[in-house]
Amino acid sequence: MSNSFFQFKQFTIQQATAPLKVTTDACLFGALIETKEAKSILDIGTGTGLLALMLAQKSDATCILGVEVDKHSAESAIENFNASPWNEKMKTIHAEVSFWSEHTDSKFDLIVCNPPFFTSHKKNEDERKSLARHNDSLSHENLSIVLSKHLSENGTAFIMLPPNEMIVFENYCSVQHLFPEKKMVISSSEAKAPHLFIISFSFHPENFQQEKIFIHEKDGKYTERFMELLAPYYLHL
Repeated sequence: MSNSFFQFKQFTIQQATAPLKVTTDACLFGALIETKEAKSILDIGTGTGLLALMLAQKSDATCILGVEVDKHSAESAIENFNASPWNEKMKTIHAEVSFWSEHTDSKFDLIVCNPPFFTSHKKNEDERKSLARHNDSLSHENLSIVLSKHLSENGTAFIMLPPNEMIVFENYCSVQHLFPEKKMVISSSEAKAPHLFIISFSFHPENFQQEKIFIHEKDGKYTERFMELLAPYYLHL
């Protein structure tokens, strides 16, 4: 049975009612996101607030907004934000992101999203897990449109998707004049094929960069790169 909370060095994720719990992939994603000089951050599909809190810890942002469609997850995010050292600059909105987008023109220096990505897989019998995992409520096309509308002129968006889904998403982004700036190829180990791509998008990409990241060594231990990235967050690194 999953723990009702996940303890990090500087904050706690309460997740008892969350359809999806804290995962190694999500933590790695948060650690890899570059905040640069971002003063405003939008976390689309914030869930229990994991990414937003990781970014709050390492950024100088003065405004961090999480938008979440699942009511119980949004309530957990509010609880987790309020209990954190950065509560004064963090806010959660319970809404479907396309609906939220229709009612605001706010711009953000950094937008992050770990979107639901299953398009043709068998749905989970748990409706809330299905909503979190499948992109019926937030298609790749709709997400690209939201990014284009709310990303500031010199801002950056970080997205994590499986390789095949990322190829589709990149095509939609190009229509919105958003282009890859940096690509991180994630594999559980050197012997395994990549299972995730993390790409940063911007309106004005500079030199394209790519990095391969392995989570585990052959013996099952974390790689040095993984430990370096997660050391500011994980209790025992």
